[in-house]
Amino acid sequence: MRLSPFWNPQLVHSTLGNLHLRPVLIAISIVTALFSPPPLHAGPYADSAHGTSIERTSTAALGYAKGNCAHCHELKGGNPSVLFSSDNICLQCHTNVGSLQTLGIDNRSYSYRAGGYYDGVDSVEESFSFDTASYPAITGTSHDLSKILTFISTPPVNWGFTSTSNPCTACHNPHAAKKITPISLPSLHSAGSGGWGLWGDVSAETMSTFSSFTTYQALYRHTGGGYEPKGDATPLAASQSTTNFIVFCTKCHNAINTIFSTRLGRNLRPVDWETEKHGKGIATSSGKKGVDGQDDLLPPYSDTKLGDYVLSCLDCHEPHGSANAFLLRPEVNGVAEVAIITEYGDANGPAGPGPTQCNKEWTTLCARCHTRLSPGNDGFHLHQNPAGSCTAVCHQAAAPCFYPPCGACHYHGSLDKF
Repeated sequence: MRLSPFWNPQLVHSTLGNLHLRPVLIAISIVTALFSPPPLHAGPYADSAHGTSIERTSTAALGYAKGNCAHCHELKGGNPSVLFSSDNICLQCHTNVGSLQTLGIDNRSYSYRAGGYYDGVDSVEESFSFDTASYPAITGTSHDLSKILTFISTPPVNWGFTSTSNPCTACHNPHAAKKITPISLPSLHSAGSGGWGLWGDVSAETMSTFSSFTTYQALYRHTGGGYEPKGDATPLAASQSTTNFIVFCTKCHNAINTIFSTRLGRNLRPVDWETEKHGKGIATSSGKKGVDGQDDLLPPYSDTKLGDYVLSCLDCHEPHGSANAFLLRPEVNGVAEVAIITEYGDANGPAGPGPTQCNKEWTTLCARCHTRLSPGNDGFHLHQNPAGSCTAVCHQAAAPCFYPPCGACHYHGSLDKF
């Protein structure tokens, strides 16, 4: 039983002993102990990545051990909620240039972490710097941290964030994050340390239990063999290793929330994973092989199981940023380089069979899993003339033939029947 630090029964008893109030003092002591705040404890922080390894050079020189709160918080002045940096403190350490840590952290892209493909990105800071003044020579996309902060702190979103919250905490609990399971659901933020735990650290939060009516088939790794994200040898083991990013990402990206993209100049497409064909919607096979003898899908997918698959958001997208448009991964299903620079481009692509494929950007993504995407391939697309000629129904230019990007018809929220 722990007494309040402001209560000293021995002192009170010595002062009032002559009044024979010992029974009263005992009763007060019991009540005080029962209602005193519990002792402080480290909780999940001691097991987190920050609690075991964070270290700032300047504070380490003062004798603070790794994991000490002083590496992030200014302890002077009695206000430990104040962070040592007025800028985004997370990017002060998660950088590969001039790191404030004794040892820099290389938090590379998901394509590297899960697929083993190195795309030149070495840090979270760099991932967030695509399409900004910091990297003017690089085109691409990244989550806009200022827009994220506005979104999570503005009604109708009511998750307990404020305008002074760090935008990185929309996806990460800095006191709980681990190397393998770094994310926490933003919708549980207001639950505090008692409920704002990790997401993906138990089997119920992995793709193996996403739905009893669908199967998650992990992608091939680019290097190292096996399936993403850990090189597991079987699809089942891989699904058990893959965090359920669908539940996580659709907390924001869903069919209800309106998210405006400054870069696109429009609202993002609504995402309803219950009905979309890459989600739980029913996808179907054409039922025939193309002129190249291929089925509709490439391994590890099979035409015979179409309608049973569900994809994870990070199968196609990077969580922080990418040199591609729409945060699309530079490597998908073991194959690189996926290069998508525009939403509707007209860069020359490979020829035939049939006319020139004038937009190859989206094909570099979709062809990682889908086959027979070249023009004239046995009428694979319903709006493409089987003879391989261009038609006004689908193609948007006459010379040279404009083979539209896959996203012109197949996008989040589309009702296509292809």
